[in-house]
Amino acid sequence: MPSTPKNSAHFFINAATVAAELSVVLTEAKNISLEAMNAKALVARAGDNVRTFKPITDFMVELANDTIWLVKEINREALVLSRTSLSDLHSADAHERFKQAQARSRTAPFGDTLDPVAQSASHQHHQQSMQLKRHMRKLFELLDEIESRMLAANVVTATSRLEAATAADSYQASLEGIVVKLEKAANRIKHIASKCRHSLER
Repeated sequence: MPSTPKNSAHFFINAATVAAELSVVLTEAKNISLEAMNAKALVARAGDNVRTFKPITDFMVELANDTIWLVKEINREALVLSRTSLSDLHSADAHERFKQAQARSRTAPFGDTLDPVAQSASHQHHQQSMQLKRHMRKLFELLDEIESRMLAANVVTATSRLEAATAADSYQASLEGIVVKLEKAANRIKHIASKCRHSLER
């Protein structure tokens, strides 16, 4: 990932876009948490009729909490990325201007006095570029983590359907409804995380 003024501006804009997209993920995660609470209440009322569904409700609570935490971490990292990309943009501009000044003053008296300042600008730009890359890697890792959690949720929904099908008739429809909502929320979250990744990779 080369670090140029164009790329820095690109990351600044897209980091803000990622934060905006993730507000939807936060809503979906809260919906999963709400459905988990409903499922827990249903399991408590039903007792032994649906006791095998309890681990699924526990997973839903954990999934919601983990996703909310990940979204907050991604938002924090996106904010840092925005700031770092701006700093990288400014340091790249300063580095380029000093290079041009050096080239023009190479044969001028005392032209070499620019060298330490230009070297400092080059070092600062290098440091900012390295920071930008580190924050980008961290952001991708967090997005990977969300997608991984949602893939796990898809596996759990398959198990949940089997559990719902074996429950007493009076509870089947309610349990199946919970499973459908979990699956839809997980798929929406996975889609948004993937969209954020593609946005940053462009």
